[in-house]
Amino acid sequence: MTYPTVSVNGVCVRVDNDGRYSLNDLHAAAVANGEATESQRPSVFLRSAQVKRFIKALQAKALKSASEQNQPLKVTKGGDESGVWGVEILAIRYASWIKPELEIEVYEVFRTVVRLGISAMSRLNKIDHIINTETKAISSCASQMAKWGSGGRKQLLHTARERAAKEVQLYLPGV
Repeated sequence: MTYPTVSVNGVCVRVDNDGRYSLNDLHAAAVANGEATESQRPSVFLRSAQVKRFIKALQAKALKSASEQNQPLKVTKGGDESGVWGVEILAIRYASWIKPELEIEVYEVFRTVVRLGISAMSRLNKIDHIINTETKAISSCASQMAKWGSGGRKQLLHTARERAAKEVQLYLPGV
């Protein structure tokens, strides 16, 4: 599945392949808008005792599924996806830790993405319905055409017509 990349304060916030948001990008968005300082980097956020308890609770819930996709936090050093990556609820928690107004903005951006996704899914379902309906209609027509073609109903009707024409000639010669 492809996850959206969202924009907060005009800064593109990356999303990894497992749907986790880059907290480093959220920090950059907050700094760009004058809402955060360097002392509010994700690494500092992760050191907070309250945040550690929150993450532990999220991880406990994720343990029900051993899938990497369900892990709420990923810290990567080096590479294309270096930084701190968190699930949506952790990203919102980080935004609230920086500033309440940023939390509201991030929440609204995420909610808009979900709404747009639902709207797109609705359009996709409608298109699928049209395709299925028209496929059934075309299939029915194709079936009728196959019955009509050589050796089918067309030949039967032409044979019946020829007999009827001969019968007409028999009873009404010259017509």
